[in-house]
Amino acid sequence: MAEGDDKPVVNNNQPTEAQVGLSQQILAGAVADAQAPSKDLRAAPDSAMTRMKDVTVDGFKKIGDGFIHSLDPDLILPNVAIGAAIGAGAKLILPKSGPVGAIAGVALGGYFVAKPLVETYHGAYVARTMEDMNAASSLLGDTIGGMPVTMLEAGIGAKIGSSLMGKALATEAAQPFMAWKAAQYKALDGGLMRGVEGAKTLGLRAAGIESTFHRHGFIPEHVFDEIARRNAGNPDLLKSIERARASNLQIRLEREGLAPGKTENHNGAREIYDAQGKEVDGVLARAEGQKPTGKSDVDLAYDYTGDIRGFLKDVHGRNSIDGKGMKMLSTVNYGNNFENAFWNGIRMTYGNPGAQSPFKTFVMRVIAGHEVEHGVTQFEAGTVYRNQPGALNEHFSDVGGVLIDMKALGQKAEQYHWQVGKGIWKENIKGEALRDMRKPGKAYDDPAIGKDPQPAHMDQYNPTRGDNGGVHINSGIPNRAFSEFAVNVGGNAWEAPAKIWYDARARAGSTPSFSQFAFETLESAKRLGHTDLVPKLEKAWADVGVKPAETAPLHLRNFIPIFSTFGGAAPGSDVGVSR
Repeated sequence: MAEGDDKPVVNNNQPTEAQVGLSQQILAGAVADAQAPSKDLRAAPDSAMTRMKDVTVDGFKKIGDGFIHSLDPDLILPNVAIGAAIGAGAKLILPKSGPVGAIAGVALGGYFVAKPLVETYHGAYVARTMEDMNAASSLLGDTIGGMPVTMLEAGIGAKIGSSLMGKALATEAAQPFMAWKAAQYKALDGGLMRGVEGAKTLGLRAAGIESTFHRHGFIPEHVFDEIARRNAGNPDLLKSIERARASNLQIRLEREGLAPGKTENHNGAREIYDAQGKEVDGVLARAEGQKPTGKSDVDLAYDYTGDIRGFLKDVHGRNSIDGKGMKMLSTVNYGNNFENAFWNGIRMTYGNPGAQSPFKTFVMRVIAGHEVEHGVTQFEAGTVYRNQPGALNEHFSDVGGVLIDMKALGQKAEQYHWQVGKGIWKENIKGEALRDMRKPGKAYDDPAIGKDPQPAHMDQYNPTRGDNGGVHINSGIPNRAFSEFAVNVGGNAWEAPAKIWYDARARAGSTPSFSQFAFETLESAKRLGHTDLVPKLEKAWADVGVKPAETAPLHLRNFIPIFSTFGGAAPGSDVGVSR
């Protein structure tokens, strides 16, 4: 080094500070590896099937360990938090009920169960070493073993998240969103149900059993069955009943196939047509504002339709059946010996019973109200016509029919007879009506027509597959609940009780169980300012064995009714049996 040069001499053989630190890290890692349990680096079995089988066997052996692992306190808060997020998200996104919402809910729940199982067997499929196999079987053991605790923790979180989100969505600010969501799911449910019903129809036609499931009119199928069985020696009556059966099938399919479309606002203008004994829509006999014709059925149908229109407007502020002012069309004198009355999605039609028929007439205010209420339900809620939702659909129509009749007569709840179709039977038949809402099962009992099969309590619920899952039979249960509630409230049943039921129907979705609908009636009472009536509502539901619940009890006959055609009893069995 030259004189005066003061630069230090660097010895390149000495390690730098960074190099020392790296060496220490490598040494620490080596020590840790030496202390850790040795990894099993043996090759996994060559066969993918063998790997999956071995992982399954080992995974089940580790279920006990999985349960112990799930008790780790450090996992409680994360699981509760995840459950809360799922509960809040489901409440925000999914509807309360309806087939689309039910399918989405099942898919959401299935995802969290299926995801670790898929990861387990994917891990087994791609495993290269026994260490990979061990990791996959441990995941399976933790998944199955930890499921009870994890589900409990997540369930608690989901309840918390759902409750908090429910309170947020109940605010006035959230109502536009809730209305938009309900409209979207209603449209999706309607499209799905029409598609499913179409597919069912094709399948049932191919199997030759379609008539077992798809019949509808005011006179239910079990009544036809009993009349036919008890009058086997009366060919004229049997012929008219079979013709009504055939027409019932077409009526039902037409009604379910209709999609709500645009209608002009006619303010519910009435048009009454006379079929003159033919099975056609008929010729116009009397239009809105025209004078009486002198034909009894035409003029009665005109007056009854006016009562219905006035009820919808005065009580519910509703402009006609669809709420948009659609014309109110009716046809009288339909067919020759046609044993029924029906709403086909567009018009009300009254059959013309023959001389051999046990029925006196179908042109009655309560029948008109009942059938047109099917239209209101169609547009307002789209309630599925099967099992408990279907029984509620029939129940809504019975409630609407008697309330319209009651208001027109000016009778209070405690004065009214609460019979649906009072006077429908001819004088030689021992019967008061087709149904009795306060006394289900007591409307008629005669050797020529059989006995009223309606149950009055859930203990007697009939799980028949006939009558679309007992829609005309099991409706006796909610019928009794409403009539008892209205009588206990007293006064005009078309006021507070009617408004509570109307609001609850719109909010219950398309597939409510009895329990779900009961819950909605309680919520509607509170929302409409009738908190004082809640105890009477609770008693009415308790008296028929229905426990209000926001979520339907998990039962095949309640759960996703679109699949329930193939559950329950054999076709046509147990229809008249109360259990």
